[in-house]
This record gives sequence, structure tokens and C-alpha cells, in this order.
Amino acid sequence: MADSAPVPGPPRAGGAFVRDSASIAISQYLARAVVLVRGWVAAITLGPAGFGAWTLLNLILDYGSYATLGALQGLDLRLPPAVAAGDAPRARRLMAGAWSIVVAGGVVFAAAVFAGVRWAPRPAAAPGGVLVALMVAAALLQLAFQYYATALRAHGRFRAVGTGQALQAVLGAGLGIALVGKFGLLGLVTGWIAGTLAAVVHMARACPEAPLEPAGVRDGAALARLGLPIFAYYVASLVLRSVDRLALARYGNAHQLGIYGVALMASGLVLFAPEAAGYVLFPRVAAAYHGSVDRALVRAHVLRVQRALAVMMPLVVGIAIVWAGPAVEALLEGYRPAILPLRLLAAGALALSAATVPAYFLLGSGRQLVLLALGGVAALVTAAGVFATAWRDPAPAHVALAASAGYALFAVLVLMRAAGELDPDAGRVRFTLGSLLPGAWAVLVAFAIVRWLPGHGGMWGFVATDLFGLGYLPVLIGMARGLGMRSLVRETLAAR
Repeated sequence: MADSAPVPGPPRAGGAFVRDSASIAISQYLARAVVLVRGWVAAITLGPAGFGAWTLLNLILDYGSYATLGALQGLDLRLPPAVAAGDAPRARRLMAGAWSIVVAGGVVFAAAVFAGVRWAPRPAAAPGGVLVALMVAAALLQLAFQYYATALRAHGRFRAVGTGQALQAVLGAGLGIALVGKFGLLGLVTGWIAGTLAAVVHMARACPEAPLEPAGVRDGAALARLGLPIFAYYVASLVLRSVDRLALARYGNAHQLGIYGVALMASGLVLFAPEAAGYVLFPRVAAAYHGSVDRALVRAHVLRVQRALAVMMPLVVGIAIVWAGPAVEALLEGYRPAILPLRLLAAGALALSAATVPAYFLLGSGRQLVLLALGGVAALVTAAGVFATAWRDPAPAHVALAASAGYALFAVLVLMRAAGELDPDAGRVRFTLGSLLPGAWAVLVAFAIVRWLPGHGGMWGFVATDLFGLGYLPVLIGMARGLGMRSLVRETLAAR
């Protein structure tokens, strides 16, 4: 059967989408909550310098997740139509081929890391060789996790993916919390390995269709070629979001990297709601643009999600910006310098979140090369700005401001490009402003409050939250009309 086999029937109802998104979002937020607690315990236990080493170790895990060489991205495009068509032999060939490329990519990545440890200059916060080897093992397990997650998504088993994410975080981070006091960084790494292994076992049982024997290298290579533009875009996106840590590792010290790591730990929560929505939407967009599903219906669904996130995310992030000061002061003694970087990174992540769903739409609809060009430009400009800033002064707040400016640039580029296809009636400028202005206003109100309303502690936080709510309420009322939130709720209840 041809790769472009039609996908029978329309995507599931809005209620099913809400449940799938909620399953992913809840599991991700549960995971992030546990990981956040682990980070809090680790930051207190290890101190800023030790936490800086942990932040550097996590770069191995981040970059190791992209050792798939594009095979899983190609599988994301080809597997859903094969599953929907009921072609089990073809689906198995595709999965086996993708897995063969993933295994090869993992071997290449491990060799590159060990070569780098042996020959490259060591950053100030560099951990020991045993810890690096264990984190490489964690990265290789993460590749298996991603492989099963891709297969499960294509089969519509989002709850299994969510359970795997929650299991990885609850067990892995929970063990890290229990072990960090006695074993330090070693306890954090081994705990995460155990959690990831348990999650992989669970997901393998939930997807018996996915083979674990590498085979079909030609099929895998074809998937890698197909997914290469998406893969390259993801790499550019990773550079965009990690260049700040790389710059601090090069020009800063372990203490500064630890302060910055705390800011990243909290601000990273901003992206999980739009990522959850995009995670669920992507295979449906891919099925619509590589099959026979009604594209207009899918575009309308994506647009509704985009508008809802553009209105609701600034409300959450604005309150988080207000509470960053009281929370850090109360929970992280010795990390007060992280407050301003945290607020700046939260603002930048909010801008980036506005472009998350449109980016997934462009990827799924076949605009990978365009998105790659946009991501590459944004990554290069951001890298230049961040490294120049860190070279002049590696203060965490300065680096955070430069990184956030890069996030905003990327968001503008993606929104301007996606507008023509996602919402042609609105026009590029109107769509972009509609996606970014609520967030910009929320950030302006939140920073004005923390700047002009002096105070500390929980009582100040509640007063500041009330003031922020009053300041954002006109935007919330004005832009929330017509989003169809009541319809989504009714569809969800009816789908039950």
C-alpha cells in the first residue's frame, strides 16, 4: 500500500480531543510538579554550584533526545495513516525501520559525548565521568521512551503515553528526592534511570505492535529522510532553548549556572499546556494533510485551540510572575538572584508558547522546510545575542533577557508564516497581534505591579494577584468571546 493511503473518516469529536489533551496535559503537569519538587530539593541540598553541575548534566539528556536522526519524526507522519487504514504489516515495518535508525543514532550520540568528554575543554561546572556515563545511559533509555510514545500516539493510546510520562517522573524524580541527600548527583541520575526504565516497560506492554528488534534499515532511512526537515527544526528549537545554558557554561561559573537553572526549572512549566495540545493535534493535522480528512475541519479545531491558549496562558503566567518573588524567598533560601531571571524567562516562554500550536500545524501540514528556515534564523540570532551577552557579562538576568528576546523573535516569525494558512481571513498582522498582545499586556501589568508595589511575603502576593486580575480582566472578557469554550465542554460531556 502506498505511503499516502487515505485515512478513513474525520478526526474524533472535540470532546475526545479535550480528553486526549487533558490526559497528556495532566500527566505532564503531574510529571513537572514532581520534577519541580525534585529540583527544589536538589537546589537546597546541593547549593547553587552543585545545582549548576546538575543543570549541565541535563544538557546531555536534552540533546540525547534528538539522536533519532529524524526517523521518529518521519514515523509520526507515516504511521497514523497506516494504523487508520488497518495495514498492520506495513505499520510494523515502519516501526521496525524507525527503531533501527534510532538505535544507530543512539550509538553515534554516545560516542560523540564520550569523545567530547575526552578531548573538549571542560566547563567550570563539568561533572565527573561516571555521572556523564550514567546520564548517557538515561538518554539512550529516553530514546526507547520516545519510540514507544510515537507508536502509542499513532494508535490513539494517549492515556498510555500519559501514564508512562507520569510513571517516569513520579518514580524517577521520587527516587531522586529520596537519594539526593545521601548520594548527591549520583542519586538524581540513578533515580531518573529507574523511572525511565519502568515507564518504557509499561509503554512496551501497552503497545505490543511495536517491535524492539531493529530491522528494515531502508524503511528507516526513508523515514529519516522524510522526517529530516522536522528533525532539523526540532534541533534548531533545542538550540534556541538551550543556548543560554551553553553560554553560561562557557563564560559563567557553576554558581551562576545553578541560579539560572532554578529560573529555568520554574519557567519551563509555561510551555507544557501548549505542548500538550500540539502533541495531540500533530497526528491529526498530519492525517488531514497526508490523507483524506477534511482539512478545513482540522484547521478550525487548531485555530480554536490557539485562540483559547492565547487568552488563558497569560492569566496563568502573569500570576506566576507576581508570585515568583514570594515563592523563591520562602522556598529557596540562597537563590534570591534567580527571581528576576525567572520572571524574564517566564515572559519569554509565554511568547514562545503562543507559537507552539501554529508550529505543530506547519510541521504536520508539510511546511517543514519553511519552519526549519524560520527556526534556524531565530536560533542563530538568539545564539549570537546570548553568547555576546554572556561574553560581556554572564549575569543570569542579562542572559535571560537575551534568551527571551530570541523566544519573542521566533514567535513572531512563526505566527506571521502560519497566519496565511491557519487563519487567512484575519491576515498576518492581525493573527500575530491577536496571539501575542494578550501575553504582552499580562507581562506589562505583572512587571508594573512588582516594580511599583513594594512588598514581600504571601500577603503581598495575594494583593498583587488581585491587582493583576483587575488589570487583565478587560483583555480576558474582550478576547474570550467566540472561543466556543461552552461547546467544547458540552462535547466533552456528550462524549462520555
